[in-house]
Amino acid sequence: MAETTDKCPHCGADVKPGDAYCECCGKSLAEWAESRGYLDRGPIRLSTVGMIKEGFRSLFDPSPVQVPPNMSVFLNRPLQSLTPYLVGALVLLAVGLLATYGEAWMTYIGFTLAGYAAPLVYLVYMVRSDRYEREPLALVAYCFGWGAFSGIVAGVLNTLITEPFLGVGGAGFIEEPLKIYGVYLIAKSSRVRDEFNDHIDGMVYGAAAGAGFAGLENFWYLYEMIVNLQYPALTAVLVRSTTAFMHLAWSAVAGRSLGLAKAMKGHVELVDLVPGVVVAAVVHMIWNLSDPLIAFAVIFPFMLFSLRQQIKTGLGDEERWGYQCFAPDEDEET
Repeated sequence: MAETTDKCPHCGADVKPGDAYCECCGKSLAEWAESRGYLDRGPIRLSTVGMIKEGFRSLFDPSPVQVPPNMSVFLNRPLQSLTPYLVGALVLLAVGLLATYGEAWMTYIGFTLAGYAAPLVYLVYMVRSDRYEREPLALVAYCFGWGAFSGIVAGVLNTLITEPFLGVGGAGFIEEPLKIYGVYLIAKSSRVRDEFNDHIDGMVYGAAAGAGFAGLENFWYLYEMIVNLQYPALTAVLVRSTTAFMHLAWSAVAGRSLGLAKAMKGHVELVDLVPGVVVAAVVHMIWNLSDPLIAFAVIFPFMLFSLRQQIKTGLGDEERWGYQCFAPDEDEET
């Protein structure tokens, strides 16, 4: 008896009932197969502990996603203006700077610009790494502004909780959930959640939040280092530029786990923040507690390598899902 075949709903090529992907176009066939009675996968339930293990493992050897993604990764968001998010980004950034430093950030504008220079360079790299579907700059800017705004709350909580009870190693357990919560708001928004598709998107938005936070924090450190003659100006900028990357990396790791949850389930819940935050906070703690030589000579290059491998593996997933041809192609509106 001849084997049963059907047509791919995307390109029309022949596919078999058990195929997870179309061999011609690479598009996932999972939900289409379910609708035809070919596949009874049921809803995917993600274990928080399992996702935490995956997050730590991915720092050393990220693995490709082994199951077809939810079809929501291919959805187009409604084409509407993103101006409110761009305005929100500016407001959040301004409030973060003014509430934390008053007029000092303008008085010492050189420190402000130097503090944000490296985070913005790193962020441009992350945005450009999203090869198949660049995120709207308005949403990236919103997460950047959120990162700066979250610094206000982090400063208060670090004073009330971290310093008296947790010590310097506990700062990440305060800062990482605050930074990534802004990305969660994007992923949950009925207006733009279809723009948050998978783990690559999570890394981009997470890095944006980390960049906003790092720039805000850098102002204080540069002021202390340079004005109090602790370091020469160039040395201070180089030291803080390295630490700024770490803030981006920690938040990108947290965003990656949130994006994986979206790709697998088609939606995110508050509990989906836990795995990425735990991994990011632990790495943050190790950095803070390490001898400076170990931090800069070992942990920094390790995170550079790790982030690059996570990006490479994530892009490989998108290629297998057919993103070259079928990723949402939207006009970027601000």
